[in-house]
Amino acid sequence: MSFLPLALVAILFQSGAEELLFRGYIQQQLAARFNSPLVWMLIPSLLFGAAHFDPNNPPVLAWLIVAAAGVFGLCAADLTARTGSIGAAWGFHFANNVAAILIVALNGNLSGLALYVTPFGPQDAEILQPLILRDIATTVVIYAAIRMALSRRAA
Repeated sequence: MSFLPLALVAILFQSGAEELLFRGYIQQQLAARFNSPLVWMLIPSLLFGAAHFDPNNPPVLAWLIVAAAGVFGLCAADLTARTGSIGAAWGFHFANNVAAILIVALNGNLSGLALYVTPFGPQDAEILQPLILRDIATTVVIYAAIRMALSRRAA
């Protein structure tokens, strides 16, 4: 518990730095040059996913993590486009990383501050595959709830 405030600040800066780069800079620069959301939403999301590739993971797991991060990136890109700010995407990213690092973490490098640590780690691809697919679905559901809240606020 003594490290919790420092961990929260570190995750705030980490998620903020990623949002500044991928949504605040890359997405905005592409949006200024291209009219198509396919360009300015998809390219930063693909880059965001690729940045989460870990060759130390089993291949199927490594690419599932890239896909999960890419889907998250698309959700964050849309939130940025809808709000005109990285604030909602940053909050979404911060909450996601707090859950993954401080609440429930895989047994491994990033598990030291977690409240709960799984009995399995990144090497257990067969266990993690369905969990990552559920994580993708959960991300989309939470994103949809945020979008609904934003549309109600705008109305």
